Amino acid sequence: MKLGKPKQFNFKSRYYDPEKEERENRKRLYDRKSEDYEYSTDDMRNEMEYRWNLNRVSKNSFNKRYTSLNRILMTALILAVIVAILVYVKVS
Repeated sequence: MKLGKPKQFNFKSRYYDPEKEERENRKRLYDRKSEDYEYSTDDMRNEMEYRWNLNRVSKNSFNKRYTSLNRILMTALILAVIVAILVYVKVS
């Protein structure tokens, strides 16, 4: 008894490469500027998402700098209060 071939699948594995995605987005933007290009909803969505992610990264880096500066200032203030209390106790 002869058996047939097992069922074949045409499955493309999905691998997300952020650098490749970035290159494709830049290329697409360049193509739009260089020729008359019809905007599609997918392109508009991708561009909005790209720009939103840029803003989010810059805001996060600002927040990190702000919080570290805030932490340093609070530490300096606490140390100044402790020194002032020690000086006041010794003078009295």
